[in-house]
Amino acid sequence: MPGPVTAVVIANAKRTPWAGFIVAAGHAVVEVPLVIFLAFYAANFMENPVVHAIVAFAGGAMLIFLGIDMIRTSNKEIQLEGKNRSAFIGGIVTSINPYFILWWATTGLALILQAKTFGNWVLVFFVIAHLSVDFLWDGILGWLAHRSGVFNHPRTRRILYIALGLCLILVASYFIVSGIRVISA
Repeated sequence: MPGPVTAVVIANAKRTPWAGFIVAAGHAVVEVPLVIFLAFYAANFMENPVVHAIVAFAGGAMLIFLGIDMIRTSNKEIQLEGKNRSAFIGGIVTSINPYFILWWATTGLALILQAKTFGNWVLVFFVIAHLSVDFLWDGILGWLAHRSGVFNHPRTRRILYIALGLCLILVASYFIVSGIRVISA
């Protein structure tokens, strides 16, 4: 979801093509402890199928909202300040981002629960895979922003945001269907 972390990556990419990786590292410093907390403490009460279904529905609803919002705001230009700040501000931006908190409290928690049903080793794989995607996405984003200025082209940005918004809505559909399956089982 384009938001504060995306803006920090793009703003810092003006100075270095490695900005995305540095911001992703700051993001991971906040994200990993949160996932561990959710997996081993908050998820204990989630074994109840009704609670699990509620989280699946809430996660799906959150993704639908984010997807629609991404499509709706696809025409908006990302406002950047070129201040000389460390790209590690990604951790700070992550920790105060309400979308990040809502995502992990809903959709992310549903993913954690699903991974835990296969065992803790799958949870470890999930965390590694998730962080890999964060690093890959932010790294590519930073490199592209540094090298090509692709996000300065409104049409390209609009197409990308609409495509990503539609992907979020498709994933939301999966969560809602999984919530229905849990309740009907």
